[in-house]
Amino acid sequence: MKWGWRSEADPPPPQGAVGVGAAAHGLLDAIERLDESVRERLMLTANDDVVILTGAPQSLPWSEGVAYVAPRADAPALWLSTVERPDLPLDLLHRAIARRHPQSPLLLLREPARIVPLHRALPATAALIAQIRGHWRG
Repeated sequence: MKWGWRSEADPPPPQGAVGVGAAAHGLLDAIERLDESVRERLMLTANDDVVILTGAPQSLPWSEGVAYVAPRADAPALWLSTVERPDLPLDLLHRAIARRHPQSPLLLLREPARIVPLHRALPATAALIAQIRGHWRG
């Protein structure tokens, strides 16, 4: 299935922040600097080179290279960048993706092209941050 991307005409408020590669490390540093009372209201998940933080817009930190993401009303289980969207109907796109990726919700990234499940996100505790860093160190 192929599609193009277009600018988001009415960007939604961010409900998540995503860092890939070097931006993932910067985002994890920014999360670690948050006050613990703020940080533990946020949800965090990561893999080898992606960090995804979800939560209230005012609690999301800024970090160089981070993209902000949110679900859309027409496909609430499909998270996208707040500034662009696929040029296909989102509900149909989500159904097609869900056939191969049944986890929910899913984050669809344009660059690098990825589908990342969000269902394993946990509270952004200091212990989880340390676990992610340990995984990255190998």
